[in-house]
Amino acid sequence: MPDEGGADLLALRCDAVAELDEAAVRDALEYFEPALVYVVRESSDGRVVSRVRRAADCPVVAAAGPAEIRTETVGEISFCFAGSTSLLADAPAAGYLVCDDLESTTDAVALEATLAGREAAARYRARSSREPTFLTGALPASYDHVWEAIVDGESVRLPVRGLAPLERSGAAELACLTCGRAGSVAVSSVPADRFGLGALSGVGPTTTRRLRESGYQTRAAVAAASATALSAIDGIGPSTAREIVHSARALSDGRVVRTTADPLPPAGDATPLFVDIETDGLQPTTIPLIGVYDPVRDEYVDFVDTAPSREDPGRATREFVSWLAAEYDAPSLVAWNGRGFDYDHLERFVARYAPEYRAYWRDRVSTYDPYDWAVRRDNAVLPGRTNRLEDVAAALGHDLEGAAAALDGKTFAERLRRLLEASSASEAPAIDWTVVRRYCEADVRELAAVYEAIAAAPIETESSGEKADGSTAEPTQTGLTDF
Repeated sequence: MPDEGGADLLALRCDAVAELDEAAVRDALEYFEPALVYVVRESSDGRVVSRVRRAADCPVVAAAGPAEIRTETVGEISFCFAGSTSLLADAPAAGYLVCDDLESTTDAVALEATLAGREAAARYRARSSREPTFLTGALPASYDHVWEAIVDGESVRLPVRGLAPLERSGAAELACLTCGRAGSVAVSSVPADRFGLGALSGVGPTTTRRLRESGYQTRAAVAAASATALSAIDGIGPSTAREIVHSARALSDGRVVRTTADPLPPAGDATPLFVDIETDGLQPTTIPLIGVYDPVRDEYVDFVDTAPSREDPGRATREFVSWLAAEYDAPSLVAWNGRGFDYDHLERFVARYAPEYRAYWRDRVSTYDPYDWAVRRDNAVLPGRTNRLEDVAAALGHDLEGAAAALDGKTFAERLRRLLEASSASEAPAIDWTVVRRYCEADVRELAAVYEAIAAAPIETESSGEKADGSTAEPTQTGLTDF
């Protein structure tokens, strides 16, 4: 829902949700809680649009149909939906202009990119009192680029963001954009098949059908069942039954389900220090921001380089490791997916840009990864629709709020990369470092909350699904919204 951070716009493509039944569509809408739903033009299907409209309790705008202008204002954030760029000459000013005629194409021979509709968008921008952000369902939600155009001899910027579902291996991911007042956009996404009973681990279309035929209509009903009862269903073995029940309990109850007695590291009296880094991509050339939270001191500190450059990309790393060595003799760092990202790059940056601390980092600093412990090592089942930190934290009741909600790590990385590659100050994108620092702090505090929830979760002793009194749950028929 909208807050001081922005308004949530959920973008749907009909073919991505065509296989979802009414219950799953309603579940998706309840999960994202959008202020607006936009059905992009590509693969439009009137039957799917009607199903979405019946399930939604917010405005639903469909790009297909007669070309028209429609405006919606949510939380003081204005959206203008244009069915065609030909209508932009008469379109009212808005913070966000949504039009699927805007599409980027690349000439493979000339190696040149063009933006269809750029001239109309540029004239719309030229007569606007502020710089709008252009959104288009013709491009995926991962698309983020600032185009430039000339109008009456003056240069104008055209920030363009995609709306369409993200194409991943498996199901497409539905994208929900948090649109901020200043034009910033954060993207959250969930695979389209992770709603309804399909949200449960080990449950695909065939198993969904078999569960329903056996009377299990909702995740709550599955959560109340025993693994023994589920394993009696054709095609569901004992190990899959346990996986399904644990997943159902995690999602239905919004809690971590511990499946082993293995202790969550670090063990003993070690104090975990929660860490997160912000970079310019998955193979970073700079780390301009490192955030650290000490739960014992209840103290957050960050190390930021607000003027990052290719010439000195390790400035924040040097400040961080110098502070760490002065404050902690043998620190225990905790990072989400740190084994696959944070620690590899921090070690590389320390070795290259702070070599005097290389021995300290190697011999005195211990690193831990609760994602690796829970997911890769099968010690716990997490309650998010995905195992991304933000999804798990939200499922546990720790949503990002305020300005931090209108930013995501990928968007920041892309802006930082453009800043580093800009040939002049006029070409460099503006980065609000205050917002970025708030986002990093919120991320680190989310990590601490998730870690505490994992540590506090009781071990699931009822692995077979029996209740404490020895009885088992029976299949139940419940309402469509009981998820």
